[in-house]
Amino acid sequence: MIERRVIINKVWRSELPRLILFIASLFLAPLFSAQFPPSVIHGELLNIGSQKFYLSLPLFWLVPCAFLINVIFHMYNVWYTVDAKGIEARDGILSVRQVITRIRFEDIRSIETDQSLLERILSVGTVRLGTAATDDWEVYFHGVDNPKKLQRWLLAERDERQKAALNKENLPLKEQIEVASQHNIDKRGVRSKVANLESSPLAQPNH
Repeated sequence: MIERRVIINKVWRSELPRLILFIASLFLAPLFSAQFPPSVIHGELLNIGSQKFYLSLPLFWLVPCAFLINVIFHMYNVWYTVDAKGIEARDGILSVRQVITRIRFEDIRSIETDQSLLERILSVGTVRLGTAATDDWEVYFHGVDNPKKLQRWLLAERDERQKAALNKENLPLKEQIEVASQHNIDKRGVRSKVANLESSPLAQPNH
């Protein structure tokens, strides 16, 4: 089972269409600038003594800059982590509004992958996770590498933790605290069971 946090990043291959637009705009920007001279803005930048410095700003070069910013935004605007407590997806890291969704392995109902034809060729895609609390998908891992392999890994981790949770329920109550401590499980519920058992009349010694 997972003991430390694992970070799952988007891969650059998932942004291939945007990267193609960026590269194409790099070749087209100088051609359009030469074809349309008024699109190049000329002006004096600064004046140091008798020396003057001028700036030429070709407006068409702003197009590849915009495509590059768009690629970087989609790459680093999300953050996916998997640890011993569950799965977390952060969406909107570079945005004004950030959405953080976290689910436990024990609550995962199903894990599916979604790939287009191009994504299957590039071995990238989306992994979707749903829980029993809703019929919709709660967590999306967009643009991850080898989504089928990631799906199998998450399913194995879910099954192992669900099996461990079932085995824990069959242990004596005091031993459940030790198991919960080893697997980072919330111990408050287990401790309350032990406290109720010890405070019950059956648990009081006879005088």
